[in-house]
Amino acid sequence: MSQIKFFPLKFKLFLLLFLIVFSVSGLLATFQYFTMNNSVEEDFAQKRKLVHDRAVTMIRNADYVNLLNEKPIDEQAKIILNNIRDEYKRKNSIDFDIASFLNGSEQFQLYVIDSSNTIIWSTDQNDLGLNFSDFPDFIQYLDEIRASGSFTSSRVSLSINSGDLTKYCYIPSFDGNYIFETGTKMESNNTYATNVTFEDFEHQLLEENSFVSSILLYDYQGVTYKKDGNGDNIKISSSKEQYFNQALNTMETVVVEGTYENVKAYYEYIPYEIIGARGANERNVIEVIYNNQAALEKLKRTEIIIAAVVFLCAVIIAFIGYYIASKLVKPVEELTEGAKQVAAGNLSYRFTMRANDEIAILGGQFNKMTEERYQFEEDLKNKNHEIFTQKEEITALYEETSALYEETTALNEELEELLRQNSNSYFETVRALANAIDEKDAYTGGHCERVMGYSVKIAEELGLNDDQINDLKFGSILHDIGKIGIAEEILNKEGKLTPEEYDEIKKHPVKGDNILRDLNFLTDCRRIIREHHERIDGKGYPDGLLGDQIYFLAKIVCVADAYDAMTSCRPYRKNGLTKEQAIEELQKNKGTQFDADVVDACIRYLMETGEPSSIKAKQI
Repeated sequence: MSQIKFFPLKFKLFLLLFLIVFSVSGLLATFQYFTMNNSVEEDFAQKRKLVHDRAVTMIRNADYVNLLNEKPIDEQAKIILNNIRDEYKRKNSIDFDIASFLNGSEQFQLYVIDSSNTIIWSTDQNDLGLNFSDFPDFIQYLDEIRASGSFTSSRVSLSINSGDLTKYCYIPSFDGNYIFETGTKMESNNTYATNVTFEDFEHQLLEENSFVSSILLYDYQGVTYKKDGNGDNIKISSSKEQYFNQALNTMETVVVEGTYENVKAYYEYIPYEIIGARGANERNVIEVIYNNQAALEKLKRTEIIIAAVVFLCAVIIAFIGYYIASKLVKPVEELTEGAKQVAAGNLSYRFTMRANDEIAILGGQFNKMTEERYQFEEDLKNKNHEIFTQKEEITALYEETSALYEETTALNEELEELLRQNSNSYFETVRALANAIDEKDAYTGGHCERVMGYSVKIAEELGLNDDQINDLKFGSILHDIGKIGIAEEILNKEGKLTPEEYDEIKKHPVKGDNILRDLNFLTDCRRIIREHHERIDGKGYPDGLLGDQIYFLAKIVCVADAYDAMTSCRPYRKNGLTKEQAIEELQKNKGTQFDADVVDACIRYLMETGEPSSIKAKQI
């Protein structure tokens, strides 16, 4: 057996102290770094939120200013376009001086669009001959204008050819062959002073926030209201077009990571709906590009500083740790030397320690511990005897408990059998009440049993639990119990009921509820009986409940009751509907009379499994 190499306790203690202090310092430094990193991220997220809200507010302000500027333009354009349409109606031709109707208003451009959606006449020669076949959204808008037959004003949008922010108004001819249009550039019609416009709203945000790289407002086609150095409108890049479309279609902000000018950036696409807009350009998107490079570089410098501080602390700790370990181990070394002397037979050796801690009293305690050992062993024997005695008592108690458990199990099984028999007795009582209903109504024999069968199958299709199905069985078989209080000549009348007779029939849900009010075990079923003629649209009776106000189990009985009534013979209908005809009626009234989920579950059951053999329509 190899001898274990001796390693002084002083060095072990030194290593322990060094590792503990260094580990704590490292953990604190790591925690500090992650805290700062999270703080930077949270600060960046908060600043992005502020810019997001500010950008939306600025666009909203610009939109509102445009709306105010557009009001007088709408009024003047309406007069001009109505006069042109009246002249066309009088001459039944556009062969007249259309431009004369501008009355010298240079702010307006006039256009005539024919039935092929082409500009065939215009005061702006650049737009003459322009066909809108490549703009299906705008063509749809033109079709809506023709269908309306009246003056229509759209909100500001970008001109297709010039890209200028323009206000357009339209009026169709009486025969629909033409649409007369005015266009007004908004940059020359800013009545209300403002520092924020659709074209140049971003300057202030860029100046105030160095972490914002770019802000642009795009129309519905991905074209900005701002022009580049060449005078062309900037378009959304193809790589970001999918995020632009996602924001436009969902009207929810889309955030993606990417690069901007070779630096990691965050792209945010914020949808904005123009106030009162109609037609294609109802929705716009604000693109904001953020970068957090400055904060990340600062965090990197902080990381280097933290690493340097930790390293310097490690060197200092090494020196301090070695000194402390030497001081702490000195008494242990003296005690070890004393133990070697005693082991070698030098009983006259005396410890000369000058410590004032636990080590100083270790030698004095040794003899005392030896003397106490005998008494300790005696006490241990007594404790063992007590434990053995207690073990025997526990064994006897366990045997008694086992016998009691077997007796309790048998009693529980007997109790469960009694409960089952009691539940069957309750149901047979309820079934007897239901039979009393069928006996009174000659045309509905077996109706309650069938409605119960349909209701249970629908509930199983919906995945209801056993307690709900049990309540449903009682409530469905008793749903017409109130008819006991309705005169038989009304129930069995052939032909159409009078309003007074129908009002009497409509009382049976309330009568049924009142009949069962003193039966505690049917408390949860009374809502089914009272509400099974309520409708989803609130037109049912007796309480006119609406939608989710109706008890869900009552909605199931409502569908089951209607299906059985449609497929059975009644005084007012000698031949019941087929299953397919009844399903069609359920579909037709889904969401108005019947709950949609219940109807779908009923149809799934009928189409997949058919009607159970125990559920058959009574044929007379």
